[in-house]
Amino acid sequence: MTFKKVRKTIGIIIDTAASFAIYGLIAVLVLFFAGQVKHYYDVGYGVFSQVSKDAKGTGITAPIVITEGMTATELADELEDAGLIESTRTFLLQEKVSDYSGMYMPGTYILSSEMTTEEMMQVISGTVPSPYAVPEEGAEGATGTESAEGAEKAEEKSNGE
Repeated sequence: MTFKKVRKTIGIIIDTAASFAIYGLIAVLVLFFAGQVKHYYDVGYGVFSQVSKDAKGTGITAPIVITEGMTATELADELEDAGLIESTRTFLLQEKVSDYSGMYMPGTYILSSEMTTEEMMQVISGTVPSPYAVPEEGAEGATGTESAEGAEKAEEKSNGE
């Protein structure tokens, strides 16, 4: 074998290896960007689709206490701890684009994991009553803000059904 043939063979091997490396890098980049696109699509879908955590009839209810000056992050943490929302990040993004952003009325509200973020925001802004609230004895109707006793009754009702 002559020196020229060896050199030519080594050149072919190096070209082939470089081609594989370049194609491999391109494949990795395509997969990476596809994953990123899917991630951001899922985030966008979660923010704008307004889907509740649980399907109707399968959710839980919990009393949520809104205090004066409560931040959206504190609210999101409380909702997640109560099992009413899937993700604090998605809730915070939904809260920002909601018509009820920052319009929290202090009180105790009965919310459900069957509610969308928009429905929860309507209740805690005092715009609509909670459909899960149990009226206090002697009260003519549920306003969504109930006493601790009313919250306990609502929780018993949701756990008993």
